[in-house]
This record gives sequence, structure tokens and C-alpha cells, in this order.
Amino acid sequence: MRRSTEWMISATYITSVLFGVTSLCYVETTGEVYTKPLVTIYSALANIGMLVLVPHFLRFDYYSPSLPVQINTLIFLLKAVSSIITVFINWTKRGVFVKTLNELSTARLKFMRRWPLSEKIKQKYETTLRRKLLLGFMAMVGLMLSSIEYVQRELKLRSFHMIVAAVIMFSIVNVVMLNYFVCMSNLNVILWAINEELEKIIQTTHQLWNLRIIGQIGPGTLITECCKLSDDLDELAVTQHQLNLLRNRIYRMYDIQTACVLVMVYLNNVLTFYMSFPTQQKSKILDEYSNWSMAVMPFMMMLYYIDLALFIKEMTNFEVSGKATGKLLRERQLFYPALDMRLEESRKHWPG
Repeated sequence: MRRSTEWMISATYITSVLFGVTSLCYVETTGEVYTKPLVTIYSALANIGMLVLVPHFLRFDYYSPSLPVQINTLIFLLKAVSSIITVFINWTKRGVFVKTLNELSTARLKFMRRWPLSEKIKQKYETTLRRKLLLGFMAMVGLMLSSIEYVQRELKLRSFHMIVAAVIMFSIVNVVMLNYFVCMSNLNVILWAINEELEKIIQTTHQLWNLRIIGQIGPGTLITECCKLSDDLDELAVTQHQLNLLRNRIYRMYDIQTACVLVMVYLNNVLTFYMSFPTQQKSKILDEYSNWSMAVMPFMMMLYYIDLALFIKEMTNFEVSGKATGKLLRERQLFYPALDMRLEESRKHWPG
């Protein structure tokens, strides 16, 4: 992995700690997660500081006759609510986070020791991470900068520190989704490697059958090789089952924040559609903000939707890879004749 990619991953972790999203530490070489008193204390103070902003939410114009203002207010409220939920989940489910992330790290290291990742998989994994983390940070920073004026106007904040705290609070959900993305990427890379190893096993069974047909190997050699392949299939099936369990647990770790994000995406779509038409309300709203904000907003929204598309693609990659596994096994069943009873029994351990 390139050094710049490692820096991006480190930047994601450091940002998570600074924003109070996580109170955990991790070992870069192994991915092991652990707790540390100093980080725990800082995270607690950061979370308390964030909660101080809650009374300021009463300053939102909840009864504005303007639909865009109402939608924007609801979006920012959802960001605030998801941030508060994140704080609550991080402290109430801290043990679950540590256990799940450590099990994911252990499963990944164990698999890679048994089946080292190919250069193709490594490149795909790194490209996926680099693209999403870079665009994710750009979109987050852009939205933070573009929300400064909104925070000043709607929350009527004048203190620099309060403005920064409010902007960070509204950006916490972005950092949470970056962490979610990294977790799913570490799951998906193992599943890609499992499918690659499965393809190799299928090719080997085809070669063994051809060699047996032309008489280049005897029954004993065939049985021995099939037993080795069967052991590999059993190990891969166990790993895939473990990944499915970990995926479900990771889904539950981020399910509420994900639901908030989906609602915000819908509201953003409605707002973007509404603002694309010339109306009196639109003109009035645009006049309230600086030319700089209006100039940078389209670019920020473009980054936002590209980042969202990459996130959704990674979330669906697990299901796509699972379907690819089933397809490979069905092709094996259809096109390759049975070589060995134990090998066929191992194949039946797989879903699909």
C-alpha cells in the first residue's frame, strides 16, 4: 500500500478522534483496536462540548414560510440528531465496537496469512480506498466551509469557537460514514479474495478431471488432490460465514446514522430539484448569501453526489460479491463433473 494511502487512513482516524466520533485507538500494522485513558477523556470532553450547542437549535426558523429554508433546517437538525446518536452509541456500545472491529482484524489477518492477496486485489482495494477517502474529505471540508454562513445566520452565532464547534457537529455524520466505509472495505476485500481463490479451485478441478481422463494421474493422486481442495473449500466457506456475521454486526453499529443519511439525501434531492427552478423564494434566499458561497455551492454539491455514489457502491459490493460466489458454484455444478465425494460435500457447505 502506498504511503499516501496510509496517510489518508491515518487522517480518517485522527479526524474521528478530534471530532469525538471515536474514543478507541488502533495498531496500524495489525488493525487491533484498544482503549486508552487519555483518548477516552478527550473524547468525553469533546462530546460534552458538542452537547452544549443543543440549546442553540431553538434559534432555527422552524416556522419559515419558505420551503427551501424549512428543508435546510430539517437537514441540519438531522445532522445534529445523528451526531447526538453517534455520541450515545459510541459510549453505550463501546464494547461491541471493540469486539467487532478486533474480530474483523483477526479474520482479515488470518485469511491473508493463509491466502496472501494478489496484486490485482491489492490494487483494487487501494484504489477504492484512495478514491473514496479523498473525495470524502474534499466533500466534507467543502460542506463545512459552505455551512459557515448558514450557521452564522440561522443559529446567530458570533463567537469563532462556537461557529467552529457547530460546523464540526454538523460534519460528524460525514466522519461516521467514512469509518463505516473503511469497515466495509475491509470486509469486501476478503470476499473478493475468497472469490478469486474459489475460481482457482474450480480451475484446478477442471485440470484434474482432464488429467484423469487422459491417464496422466491415478486414482490415488486424484483423491489426495481433491482432499486438499476440499479442505480449502471448507476453510473458505467458514471465512465467508464469519464475514456474513461480521457484516450484520457492522450494519447494526451504523444503522441509525445510515437511516439519517438516507433521509438527508432525499431532502437534498428535493431541495436541489426545487432550487433548479427560478422562483421568488429562490432569488430572496440567494440574495442573503455571499457570492463566494453561491459560486462554490454547485461544485460542493457535485462532490457530495459523487462521494455518495462511491459510498453506495461499496455498501452494495458485499451483496454483489456474494452473488458472484453463488454464480461460480453453480457453474462448477453445471459444467464440471463430480471428482470426489468429499469435494462435492464441501461444495454443499456454501450458500447458493
